[in-house]
Amino acid sequence: MSTAPLPKRLEAFAVEGGLRGTLAELPLPELLQHLRQTKATGVLSVVAGGARKSVYMKDGRVVFATSNLPNDRLGEILLREGKISVEEYEASIKALSKGKRQGRVLVEMGALSPKDFWEGVQFQVREIVNSLFPWDEGQFHFETSTLPEKERITVDLDVRDLVLSGVRGVDAGGALAQRFPEPSVVMERVAGEPDSGLEAYERHVLGLVDGQRAVVDVCRESEIGDSETLKVLYALQSVGLLKGRGRKVHALDSDFVPEDTVVSVVQSFNNMYAYVFRYMVREVGPIAENVLEKYLGQLRESRRDVFAGVRLQKDGTLDTALLEQNLDRFPEEQRRMLLVDALNELLYAELLAVKRTLGSDHEASIIKAIREK
Repeated sequence: MSTAPLPKRLEAFAVEGGLRGTLAELPLPELLQHLRQTKATGVLSVVAGGARKSVYMKDGRVVFATSNLPNDRLGEILLREGKISVEEYEASIKALSKGKRQGRVLVEMGALSPKDFWEGVQFQVREIVNSLFPWDEGQFHFETSTLPEKERITVDLDVRDLVLSGVRGVDAGGALAQRFPEPSVVMERVAGEPDSGLEAYERHVLGLVDGQRAVVDVCRESEIGDSETLKVLYALQSVGLLKGRGRKVHALDSDFVPEDTVVSVVQSFNNMYAYVFRYMVREVGPIAENVLEKYLGQLRESRRDVFAGVRLQKDGTLDTALLEQNLDRFPEEQRRMLLVDALNELLYAELLAVKRTLGSDHEASIIKAIREK
């Protein structure tokens, strides 16, 4: 692995000779991208329950993978894919002798050509790596080392392609959704990164990223729905095609945010939050509070400077005194900017919640009503 200093977000995972942590803290796409960028050589082991899978890397590329699960064995995979028959599979098992692998036996039997055998190994490695992406729990350990010489059959797979393929198969509403980019973040293309290997719908989403639109705007323009759009943006960000360039201040700011005190700013936004809350309660009932609180909860982590300890009140508004308390540790000249930026993020998030729960027409109705107030 490169001797360059670790990115700050990975320092907590550093151990002697590599990295160690949990997939809940550092998801596989981000971990693999780091190993790719640093041209790492070694073994990434992932353990969850009784399952243990290992991915062997050389210079940031995947060259082999192993698993202790029977379904990941080469023979089982070839059988599932229809490359060999049940009879050939069973005959190969009987013909196995000490030190001989099933793939070689299948070639010697004439059940597989050497070309099919090599392609089968490559498919097996892809399948093992892909099977790790849905894991939202488990421990990982990457150990920098030379690769075992006993592995005579290796492949050469691009991590970027594996990450894109792996994220495609993940449920957009699963645990990985916690890592999706926030609604107010403006994304831009990373110069020099090729966009080869993308599906047509991924190119569609990529084409909406112009360095001006916030994530919520990209979702609004996308033809594949919010959840899938967010998943694509996360995948493209994970493989280094996109990066965040800042946060977008909502257009409502210039019309509705007064220039004076923190109390006035909060009151202005609280009027909007209360309207969104009443609208949601009318449409979906008491569950509205849970839906909106979920989005505020995400901001409590990413914007602790303003939202630490803050929860929705009974009418959907925020506690002004608690917000002021959080801002007190910042110089006075910075407070209004921090507050407006964070409150705008929450407004963006609540509008996105409305769109996801009720649809674009309801979101448009709320924006129209707020502007007319």
